[in-house]
Amino acid sequence: MEMQLHGNAWCFGGLLDVDWEICPRRVKEELRQLRGGEPSDEDFGPYCMSMVDPTFAERVQQGDFLVGEEGFGYGHDHHHACQSIKGCGVGAVLCESSTTYFLRNSLNLGLLVLEVPGIFAATSTGDAIHIDLENGTVTNATTSWQAEFTKLPDFLLEILAAGGVNNLLGKDR
Repeated sequence: MEMQLHGNAWCFGGLLDVDWEICPRRVKEELRQLRGGEPSDEDFGPYCMSMVDPTFAERVQQGDFLVGEEGFGYGHDHHHACQSIKGCGVGAVLCESSTTYFLRNSLNLGLLVLEVPGIFAATSTGDAIHIDLENGTVTNATTSWQAEFTKLPDFLLEILAAGGVNNLLGKDR
């Protein structure tokens, strides 16, 4: 996994629910019927944040970052929301805090989520963000704001580098 990440911020305020704002729950069943099986991350990608910004998935660039407030990933422990974020090319979620099940699902699927106090107030959509995983810092290059986060242990970096725990173990989802 790259230890230095660069991208632009996409800020979404409020309590972002996995089954509504991040990716509507109905999409999972619709895609299952359409695909005749479990949908891929890429299948979910076009629906990421569609209830908040219908054009988000079309405009986000590979490696950009979602920036949120407290409780990011609120709601049920459904992992399709994490799949949609990963599937549209988002490089990481940066938030004040996330729910434990959203954090767990994201890491298991190979999506980086970092809890960074003060990130939402210090960031605007379009700001250039730099994440240094080795040193545990995030920098808003647009405003020069910088903060530290808890560095990830090696085993989590290994899971992220593999694209998820199932890939690391050599198993299908």
